[in-house]
Amino acid sequence: MRKRKVLFVSECHDLASGFGTYSKQVLPRLAATGKYELAEFASYGKPESGDVDWLYFYNSPQSEEEQNVFGQHHANHFGYWRFDKVVLTFKPDIVLTYRDPWMDEWIEHSPLRPFFNWVWMPTVDSAPQKRKWLESFASCDALLAYSEFGEKTLREQSNGTLNVLGCASPAIDPQLYTPVPDKKKHKEKFNLPPDINIVGTVMRNQRRKLFFELMKAFKIFLDTAPPEVAKKTFLYLHTSYPEPQGWDIAEGVLEFGLSSKILTTYVCRSCHKFHASIFQDAICVCPECNNRSAVMPSVGLGLSIPDLIQVYNLFDMYVQYAICEGFGMPQVEAGACGVPVAAVDYSAMEDVVRFTNGYPINVKSLYRELETGADRALPDNEHLAKILTDHFSLSEDERNKKCYQTRMGTIKRYDWDRTAKVWEGAIDNANLVGLQGKWDTPHLPVRPLPPSMPDIHDNEDFVRWSYAELLMEPEKAYSYEATEFIQSLNFGSPMNGQGPFNREIFWDIIKQKITNKMQAEDVRTGVRGLVKEQFLEDAYRRFQE
Repeated sequence: MRKRKVLFVSECHDLASGFGTYSKQVLPRLAATGKYELAEFASYGKPESGDVDWLYFYNSPQSEEEQNVFGQHHANHFGYWRFDKVVLTFKPDIVLTYRDPWMDEWIEHSPLRPFFNWVWMPTVDSAPQKRKWLESFASCDALLAYSEFGEKTLREQSNGTLNVLGCASPAIDPQLYTPVPDKKKHKEKFNLPPDINIVGTVMRNQRRKLFFELMKAFKIFLDTAPPEVAKKTFLYLHTSYPEPQGWDIAEGVLEFGLSSKILTTYVCRSCHKFHASIFQDAICVCPECNNRSAVMPSVGLGLSIPDLIQVYNLFDMYVQYAICEGFGMPQVEAGACGVPVAAVDYSAMEDVVRFTNGYPINVKSLYRELETGADRALPDNEHLAKILTDHFSLSEDERNKKCYQTRMGTIKRYDWDRTAKVWEGAIDNANLVGLQGKWDTPHLPVRPLPPSMPDIHDNEDFVRWSYAELLMEPEKAYSYEATEFIQSLNFGSPMNGQGPFNREIFWDIIKQKITNKMQAEDVRTGVRGLVKEQFLEDAYRRFQE
């Protein structure tokens, strides 16, 4: 019996991102089973990352010409421009994806979609999910979820019509993420007083991360906690600043009178060493090289995992303060280091705080976000202040017990072997139906485009006819995509508001869909050969070496 051919599509396994870490942990475990013919199509992947035990297709452009093509569509970053070429070359039985919905939704429109089973783990960070996303989710064969919150949301909102298999949460390496033996000595190593309490967070500086609300809650805590507790407690913000689309950290520090109470991480641009310090605006003097070149960390100048673990171990409590989370990896990383977690009791945060034996922060209210149509959470600042007061009023033995319970709960639930087993089950139990896996199927009929547009006056009739008769996809005539086209034609502009829209533009889109179908069928059936581009040749050459 031949092995199932499995194609993973996500961020490259050697990237220091959440999706990249997931690939790095799951792919080797699946390869080690020996059960599959495995391939990776790696977003942001480079040629030099291909020294792995599976076929590796990189997505990054390697020439000026490729760069020009790559820049023509935002989805090319996620593989759109090369996906069909990879699929026609590898001919997978099953395609596995795990990213935000808008990163992967284009897969449902591939002309090769009938030939592979698609298991998708989209990020579900709130409820309700947009109808557009639900329709995209329904187009795949099975779904996994990052969190139990996500799994519950998908099941309930679809009334069980979606094939939701379960939850495959990210996890941690308990041998890497460990508590330091002596937290007081660890603080002293960073030139911090050994007896202070540190409330810490590791979050990107973006709109949905509530830095100002966190500072406001911390100020309430300082004003209401026993003086002896408030005096020795500090708030540590491991984030980037300045950030064009982020919060003005300096403004928040001044507004809430926290100039002596905010700690942060600085990384030196000159010597690349990092240190912890009272917040000193965007740049400060590096204590290692004495250059005024130490800045707060960013994507381009961040900390290695071992260094970040040192930062986690400075914390006496970790706080995740956001309107929503698809998962929130720093929470479980801190938890594995034995740092008690307080998180907003909403979205994936409610999962993490439960499994880590943490502190759920009450939601003061939910509001509907215009851009996503989803409910977002505003946490109760007073409740967080009380949590901090109660926790730091515990005896040393009680706090040590809490730290132990946090680590044990974290490593028990967030285990990479467990996560990989969920994917293994999804692969093994996938039901290949119709044309799935039957890449040698004879040439399928493709209806050519008429020489001119038909004289169909009503826009709705015109669009639905195009899907049913031209594309030969009657099931998509009433899809979200078709409905958006109808609305765009009726109003003369696309629903995203970008530029004019008319029948000629729509006709060009239909023409491109038909062309793609024809070309894909010709290549699949051998009528024409697929141009063997360098990234395809590199994949097979490396695998055979």
